[in-house]
Amino acid sequence: MTVTGQTVEILDKRFRELSASRFKEFEAGLLRKKALFDRATKFEKNREKARREFLKSTGTNLANLDRERAKELRTQTQELREFLDEFKPSAVTRPGKGAGDAKDSAVRSATLADAGHLVLPPFASSIFVGNLKAFPIDPGDTGSGAINSGWVFPDDPAKIHIMDSGQADVWCFQAVGGSDDPEFAVNFGFIPASTATYEMTAILAFHGFYILRSDDGFFTCKSAEVKLTVQMNVNQYTDIGWKSFPALIDRQESNAEEVTTYDRTQFFDYTTVLKAGDPVIVTVKGTVHATARGSGAYGELNFQAGTANYIQPLFLSVLQT
Repeated sequence: MTVTGQTVEILDKRFRELSASRFKEFEAGLLRKKALFDRATKFEKNREKARREFLKSTGTNLANLDRERAKELRTQTQELREFLDEFKPSAVTRPGKGAGDAKDSAVRSATLADAGHLVLPPFASSIFVGNLKAFPIDPGDTGSGAINSGWVFPDDPAKIHIMDSGQADVWCFQAVGGSDDPEFAVNFGFIPASTATYEMTAILAFHGFYILRSDDGFFTCKSAEVKLTVQMNVNQYTDIGWKSFPALIDRQESNAEEVTTYDRTQFFDYTTVLKAGDPVIVTVKGTVHATARGSGAYGELNFQAGTANYIQPLFLSVLQT
């Protein structure tokens, strides 16, 4: 198995081809979700009209109702702002754990190398986003899609900054915007020396935090959700197939006021037969999702703010069996 200066150009070409193809799939997914949301919004207008007509028939003063709704929204928006101002800064400015990651990575990689594993650093990373204009862009190559979507190839593939947040300014039964969850991917590359079965393990360090705020009550139905999911694939000539792992974070709460830090080193494995002499791209991709329902509810999943929050691909271990 080799990764030399002569193979870098081959791997880079294959990485860009794969990224272009996968971005088209990502964008197609956004368009499907938007179509579903637009359809729900269309029906919601009729439902809202019917609700108001019913309330009016019962003697409800709609002008008073609208004033109370606006007042409630202003109050809850102010409470959310005060909550974030009080509790979020400590998660943003917390000390980084990069030194510990570096030591652990050095020990693990040396041990694996002694045991005959090929240890590879990340070759390239990418970030796909549904709204490029609203996403803080890392230095590196960028490009835009047919809609507001776009992609980023960070200059440093071993440091990925990504986040998502959702705030609901509507009643709980109204349609909420279609999901445009950002997606990150880290890619490793090599050329097998022999046709054989290969066991591959990618190790990634996750440093971030999530925020959940919702105040469900007797007359309300509010919720906030954060979710982090990861898949892994191997490509030689074509994709062998995505392998899904249990969600790393999966929280949905109807009553919560919390800011929780998340620091984990995770291992993702994949085993398949590879042919000698042709390039292989191993991809670990993840989706960062945060959403909220009901006015004043809020969700955020952040691997971006400050200097301590990021996703760091450490290395890929490859063993021929």
